[in-house]
Amino acid sequence: MLITYKLSKVLSFKVVTIIAGIILSGGKGERIGGKKPFRVFNGKYLINYPSDILKSLNIPFVTVFAKNSIDLDMEKKYLAKYKCLISFDLIEGKGPLMGILCGMRALNAKWFVILPCDCPYVTKEALKKLIANIDIAEKNNNLCIIPKHENGYIEPLFALYKRDSLSILNKILMEGENLSIRYFISHLNPLYIKAEDLDKTKRIFKNINTIEELMNNE
Repeated sequence: MLITYKLSKVLSFKVVTIIAGIILSGGKGERIGGKKPFRVFNGKYLINYPSDILKSLNIPFVTVFAKNSIDLDMEKKYLAKYKCLISFDLIEGKGPLMGILCGMRALNAKWFVILPCDCPYVTKEALKKLIANIDIAEKNNNLCIIPKHENGYIEPLFALYKRDSLSILNKILMEGENLSIRYFISHLNPLYIKAEDLDKTKRIFKNINTIEELMNNE
């Protein structure tokens, strides 16, 4: 059963909206030696960080793994721990767009907060601030909310996407000509917000992609 996440509980808003989370865990993680979601960082698996944050905010979420299981036993233990939905990429090699599509199909929500499996510095405060922009997006018919840095770089995998974007996403994947997430965003009348408004240090956007980064940050 889908849980209704009330913004009023967190942000003192009267508006009630349905939000779900999608944790993208379908990458091969070759630079980190494989099995990225289950690499240990400061005593926890990488995937536990976004999972714990979403759970603490009572946001239902689905975790999307690669089409071919990276570690069935670990995935079963993860499922037992969080009791969340688990999905798998329908087709390999389609990048994060396939993960977002599978996640949106798994949960019936109006908005989806997208997080990668390797974001150990994500905070509840940052997600609350991100979610607080939904009211503006609804008024302006924006289909996504994307943090943007001063240099123009965007954070498409620390963002919100509206369910209404699903038909566009499906069309782009079916055509298969341009699977860039930025290409997808260009069709969504995006609402860009300042990345520093979510976290002045911008540390929340730091990902762990290599063994060196994993070791240097422990």
